[in-house]
Formats: sequence, C-alpha cells, structure tokens
Amino acid sequence: MNILILTGNFGMGHTSAAKAIAERISLDDEDSNVYVEDLFRNAFNSSHYDFMFRLMVKKGRFFYNKVYRHTKDTEKQNKMPFGRHFRRCIDGLISETDADIIISTLWSCSKAVSEYKRETGSSIPLITCITDISSHSEWIQPLTDFYMAATPEVKAELVHKNIDPQRVIVSGVPVRCAFGEAAVPTEHPGEKRLLIMGGGLGLLPKTKSFYERINSLCGVKTTVITGSNTALCNTIYGKYENIEVLSFVNDVPRYMKDSDLMISKPGGITLFEAISAELPLLIFKPFLQHEKRNGEFILENGIGDVLPEDESDWTEKIKEMLNSGDKLRDMRANMHNLKSVLDESALPMLLRQFERQSVSA
Repeated sequence: MNILILTGNFGMGHTSAAKAIAERISLDDEDSNVYVEDLFRNAFNSSHYDFMFRLMVKKGRFFYNKVYRHTKDTEKQNKMPFGRHFRRCIDGLISETDADIIISTLWSCSKAVSEYKRETGSSIPLITCITDISSHSEWIQPLTDFYMAATPEVKAELVHKNIDPQRVIVSGVPVRCAFGEAAVPTEHPGEKRLLIMGGGLGLLPKTKSFYERINSLCGVKTTVITGSNTALCNTIYGKYENIEVLSFVNDVPRYMKDSDLMISKPGGITLFEAISAELPLLIFKPFLQHEKRNGEFILENGIGDVLPEDESDWTEKIKEMLNSGDKLRDMRANMHNLKSVLDESALPMLLRQFERQSVSA
C-alpha cells in the first residue's frame, strides 16, 4: 500500500505530526510505502513560502484571531487560492508515489485535496489529522473520508457539526514513539531540571533579566531550546552557568525524559509530546486563538499551569512548581490517564480496512 502524507511548514507541528504518522505506519506495516511531502514546497518550488505565516504570528495576532473566531463554525467553503496549480501538484504527487490513500496534517492540504477530488472525480481516500484540540470549520472539508481527532471532546464537536461518528477516530495528535519511551523520568537526586522551548519559531522571552533569574534558582539546571530564534541563542549562549542553550535538536524526547517541568507555548504537537512523555507543563499565556483552546485543555485536565501576566512573577511560579512534588506527580498521573483514552491502533486498523477494500475492488 502506498500512503502519501501531505503537510506544510506553517510552524513545525504539522510536519512533526506527519513524520510521527509515517513512523507509526512503518512500524505497524513494513510492506507499506510512506511518502511525506510538503505540498507548498512542491507547489511553489521553495522552502521559504512560510514568511507570511511567521510575520502573522509575530505582528498580526489580532487579525489572525479575529478571522479565526469569525470562521470557527462557518459552513461557507471558499475556493483555495492557486487552486489549479495545487491540483496539478497533487496530481503529480499521486502519480509519482502511486498513492492509494492521502493523509493530511494541515487544513489547507485537506482543502486542496478535497477540491482536487471534486474537480477531477478522484475517489482517492483522504484522512485529515487535526493537529489541535479544535473542530474549527477550516478542518472540515466535504470530501474527507475520515478524521483523526485529538480528544473525545473534539470528536463530539465534529459530530455536532454533522460529521458521521463512524468517520472519526480519537488518536490524539500523533507524536514519535520516543516521547512515550521518555515517560519514565531520569532521576537527578538533589537537583531539579527545567526545560524551556518556544516551538520552531523560538517564541521565548527576550529579556536578559528573565534568564538571570532562572540562572539564580538554587539547585535548578535549565535547558533552553531556541529553535530558529538565532538572535536569542547568540544572546544567551554560554552566558549562564546553570543554563544550557541549544538551537534545533533531534533528541527532544531525551531532554523531556531528563526534565521535571517544561515551559513552552501550548502548540498542539508540543502539548501531545508532553502528554506522551508525561512531563508537566507551565505555559506562556497563549495569544493565538487555537492555542488558547489548548491552554484551556491543559488547565481543565490538570496537566499544567499558566505563567502569570507579569514576567517578574514568573520565577516564583517556576520555583513553586518545581518544589511541589505532589503537584507534579498528580500532573504526571493525569497525563498517564489521558493517554488511556487515545487509540493509537485506530489509524493502522483503518489503513488495513482501506487496503482490504482496495484488494477486493
């Protein structure tokens, strides 16, 4: 069976989810061929198409949130820009990979494939993996065959929006298996370990005073992963004896396994990586609408907390959480319980079902 996974580099989460799905499929079925393709890189022959997204995240938050709220439950379907160009690109990728099925980890990829199916009459199955705790209308495309929902609540919301419950599996946001293997933390007697990450864009505090206060925490070793924020990396690298500074790393699970607490923005993939690793969260106050819902989920399920409004109060909050062994244990237990409602076997079973149907046809 040939499986084409479409994604896009609008933040690192969509690509990470695509790679995690590919890993799961390959582990379950060595005979399947899995292809992960960036639809936008292919369509525009460039890896720099995401500059508008980066600009929006940094400068256009108000406009993004307004549009997000306005379109959250709309049934209106606007046509995809450059639709003919995307159709040619999808047609080429299907031909190159001889794809039997398409999985999308980005709503715009799902939209492009749905339009491709409508315009060409193709019956190729489309599975959409929703990478946030969201049922936003952008994810719901008319020719989608199945949805992968992050939680039972998201499934219920999709059903409320007239999606057949038999077409929704509750899989969580897929993460690499290594995160689950990190669920048994490494012990560091007499020392606490703090991990700070800002996602692929490295959206982290810029003020030196924050890192000075973190560095001064007694008995705490901190790792800061700055992502693409090279300016911050250059500013704080090697400046503090108790802070290790890294840019991009390939072994995030190891750093999670080594940590007692993680500070991060509440992106969907980061959230489920932390759940898989059972690593309690302390999040920056969310500013994008979909991440606000992720933040609510964290609080509702007792798996983390939110940093105070005033940055000068952050250090005290961090110290309080690191020194609260019972609270951290409860959060880990809640994360463990959350994993029990996610069905990681649902996608492989679904793919085998499609394969049987294909053979019988």
